Amino acid sequence: MKAETNPPIAGHSTDQSQAWPRSIAVIGAAGLIGSGVVYQLALAGIGTTIHLVDVKQNVARAHAIDISEAQILAGVSVPRLNVVDPAASDSWEEVDLVIVAASAPEVPGGDRRDFLAANLRLLRLLAPTIEKLSGHDGVVLLLSNPVDVLAECLHRITDISPDRILGYSINDSVRFQAAIAKELGLEPHRVRAQVLGEHGKGQVPCFSSVTVDGAPVALTASQQENIRQDIDGWFHRWSALEPGRSSGWTTPLGVVRMITMMARGETFPAAVWTAGARGLDEAFIALPVTMSAGKAKVADWQGSPEEQAALVTAAASVREAAALNLSQELSHESGRPGQPTQ
Repeated sequence: MKAETNPPIAGHSTDQSQAWPRSIAVIGAAGLIGSGVVYQLALAGIGTTIHLVDVKQNVARAHAIDISEAQILAGVSVPRLNVVDPAASDSWEEVDLVIVAASAPEVPGGDRRDFLAANLRLLRLLAPTIEKLSGHDGVVLLLSNPVDVLAECLHRITDISPDRILGYSINDSVRFQAAIAKELGLEPHRVRAQVLGEHGKGQVPCFSSVTVDGAPVALTASQQENIRQDIDGWFHRWSALEPGRSSGWTTPLGVVRMITMMARGETFPAAVWTAGARGLDEAFIALPVTMSAGKAKVADWQGSPEEQAALVTAAASVREAAALNLSQELSHESGRPGQPTQ
C-alpha cells in the first residue's frame, strides 16, 4: 500500500468521516507553525473546539480573535477557539488530538539535528502538559524537528502508548515530488512519490514507487542522483536564506490533510512506532501509516531491497540519537532554564 501525499484539501463539511477529532489542543499556538495550524484547522471546519496553548497568552488571544473573524468571512461556525492558561492545568480537559508545534528557534547553517538538544529540553518541559491533555486515548502529533527522534524521546520519557504518537513528515514527500517533477520537466501535481525513513540525512526516497499520472515510472541512475542532490540540499538552501523560521505555510496545510486522512482511515506517511514492521527494530521512523480505533498502524508496504536496508539503518540511527541525547540531557539537567514560547 502506498502513502497518498496529495489528497484533496479538507473542506468544512459535516461528513461523518470528520467526526474525529472533536477536540484538539495546539501547543505552541502563538508561534508561526502553531498559529498556522490553528488557522488551517479553523477554516477547514475540523473539530468542535481548538484549544490554543502557549505561555504567550496575549499573542495566542490575538490569533484567536483574528482567526475567529476569518471564520466569519469564510462562513465557518465551528470549531470554537479557546485560549488555555498553561498555569491552570487542573481545569484542562482531555482532547482527541494534541498537536505539538512548540520549537526552539532555527539556527542558520545548522543541521536538523542541531535543534535536537534544545527541542528535547523543551519537550521534557512540555511532557506533563502533553500527557495531561492526551489522557488515556488522545493521539499526539509532533511537528518539531527532528521529529522522529523527538517522537522516540517522548515515548521514552512519558507513559503515552507509542501507538498514539506520530510525527509529521509529509513535507519530505512534497519536496521529493517537486524534485522529480523538476528533473522530468513536469508539473508537480502529476507526480506521486514518498519519502520514508528518518527526517533529514536519513531520509529514504522511494524511487521504486514513483508514479506519473498514476503510471509507474523508472528513473535512471543519473536522474535519481540529481533528485537526491536536490532533496538533500533543500535544508541548506533554506537555511542560507536565514529566514529564522520553519515551513510556516506548507506544514499547517499538510497537518490538515494528514488529520483528514487519519479520520478517513486512509494511508499517509508519518513517523510511527515500528513495532511489528518486518525487519525493523523498534523506533520511530516515517512509514506508511493508517489509524484504527485511535491507534497508529504501519501499513503494508513493499520497497526495493536498497530501500528496506536504508529503513533499517534509519531506525537504528533514531534509536541511537534518542538514547544518546536523553543521556546527555539528563546529565546536564540541573540549572537549565527554559520556557516554551512557540
